[in-house]
Amino acid sequence: MLKIQKHDEGLATVGNDDYQVGVFAYTGLGKVVLVTSRKGESWILPKGNRAKKRSDRLQAKREAFEEAGLQGSLNCKYYDFNFSGKSKNLRIYTMKVKTMLNDFPEMRQRKRMVTTFDRAEKMVKQEYLEIIRELRKRIF
Repeated sequence: MLKIQKHDEGLATVGNDDYQVGVFAYTGLGKVVLVTSRKGESWILPKGNRAKKRSDRLQAKREAFEEAGLQGSLNCKYYDFNFSGKSKNLRIYTMKVKTMLNDFPEMRQRKRMVTTFDRAEKMVKQEYLEIIRELRKRIF
C-alpha cells in the first residue's frame, strides 16, 4: 500500500525505528539506480536505518552517497510504503542524480547499476517492484 506524505524534517526518536529511509534515484535520461544488498543477493534501492540526530531526508541522502556514490537533489515530498509481513516499512524520497562518484564508502561491498525502468522491474523483488512502478508513474 502506498501512502504519500508531505515533507517532514522530524528527527528520529528513541523507539521510533519501525521504518527505514531510502531514495528512488533517477537520472535525467530516465533511468533508475539500483544497488545490491550488502550480501549481494538482490538488487535494491539505496536505503538504511534512521539516525537519531539527523532528519529522515538527510539520512536518505547520506544512504544514497554511502551505498551508491550518488549526489543530487532530493524532493521534499516522501512516500511511505507499508508491506504486510515485513518488520520495517520504507520511507522513500525521490532524487534526481547530478553526480555518480566512482569512489564511495560501500563501493567494495555493493555493486551499482544504472538501468532502464523496464529492466529494473525484472530484476528486483516484489516490494521494490511496487515502489519502482508507482514512483515511475508519479515522476515520469
